[in-house]
Amino acid sequence: MNMSAKGAMMTESYTMSEEENAARIPVSELWEGVLLLSLNGIVDSAQSQHVMDVVLNKIAETRARIFILDIRAVVAMDTAVANHLIKITQAASLLGCECVISGISPAVAQSLVQLGISLDDVVTRVTISDALSYAFDRLALQVVSRGNNIP
Repeated sequence: MNMSAKGAMMTESYTMSEEENAARIPVSELWEGVLLLSLNGIVDSAQSQHVMDVVLNKIAETRARIFILDIRAVVAMDTAVANHLIKITQAASLLGCECVISGISPAVAQSLVQLGISLDDVVTRVTISDALSYAFDRLALQVVSRGNNIP
């Protein structure tokens, strides 16, 4: 096999790997203009950079106006990851999308404070529900009950 064929195979396998990785980062469209990503476990710098790529592409693709990043299941966060999350919010803003971070646990909050990470310019909410309510308010949407039709 010649070098160009090997290069083409490596490029193809890299592309497939990127597509597979994007599928592992499930950015969901909750409502028209509202995206959600729930992170969990331990997030490292390489993962957070990939998250940024996937999120920004999804924002551009859907023309989302609000992106909710839920981190309630994140168990550990270092300075690099926290900075990546802030960069995601800043980059999304450049695309016309406002970010809301929900689910900051007491442990992660303490870590962020100890690391000197400021979220002053970032909207935070306690739960996904609170973040979604905020998104609806920002988009001037209203959920109206049709009555109690559920048996």
